[in-house]
Amino acid sequence: MQTEAISKHTLSRFVVMPNCSMSWQENKVFIASLAFISFSIAGMFALQGLWMILPFAGLEILMLTGILYWSGLQATHREVISIDADNVHIEVGRRKSRRVYQFQRAWTKVELRPPASPSRHSRLVMSSKGKELELGACLTEQERKDLAVSLRKALLPSD
Repeated sequence: MQTEAISKHTLSRFVVMPNCSMSWQENKVFIASLAFISFSIAGMFALQGLWMILPFAGLEILMLTGILYWSGLQATHREVISIDADNVHIEVGRRKSRRVYQFQRAWTKVELRPPASPSRHSRLVMSSKGKELELGACLTEQERKDLAVSLRKALLPSD
């Protein structure tokens, strides 16, 4: 989670995104190195007459590539919460905002709802006038609590 103070018009901005251990370029290097090792071993077995190992090595690398691509795609999810003097703007999307929500600051409430069962996580919900939006589903429990505290502070009236 990133927090930044912007300008006199935007009082606070919070960027919520999942942690990503490797970039897509680093993932490609990782896949290529594993493919080299896997196909080297499979090639040695194929030279000994066990050629059926080659398609399974290819399937293994194809599955790994698909899983890392899906994981990398999930890591591009962003929630940008901007709070100005009158409104709260929430932009949700991947590389650019796909959905934009706007709440009136005076009526906006931040709730950290307890988990429905012990195996689930708490829910951070921002609501205003009957509309509500869950935020920070990708965050850890402590990060979600910290974000709730920061959002409540940012929503306090500025005199």
